[in-house]
Amino acid sequence: RLFESEMTTVMRKIKDARPSSLDKQLLLDYHRKCHMLYNGAMKYKPPNKKFINQIVSIHNEFVKEMVKRGIKHTSPLKRI
Repeated sequence: RLFESEMTTVMRKIKDARPSSLDKQLLLDYHRKCHMLYNGAMKYKPPNKKFINQIVSIHNEFVKEMVKRGIKHTSPLKRI
């Protein structure tokens, strides 16, 4: 799966980030990248559940920090 191999670099970068240490702009950018990864991965049939669920976990960490900072979040991702 070419998409997943290309996106592992992005995934590695965002998963190693500590959400509390990011400035607002980078936090929002990493959150957006989670959605990008998720939407791209969901297009594959069958979807790679492990990859998608890992994205969801990372996303949820960014969302926790966003909510803590008073940033509204209305775009949940679902585990499969």
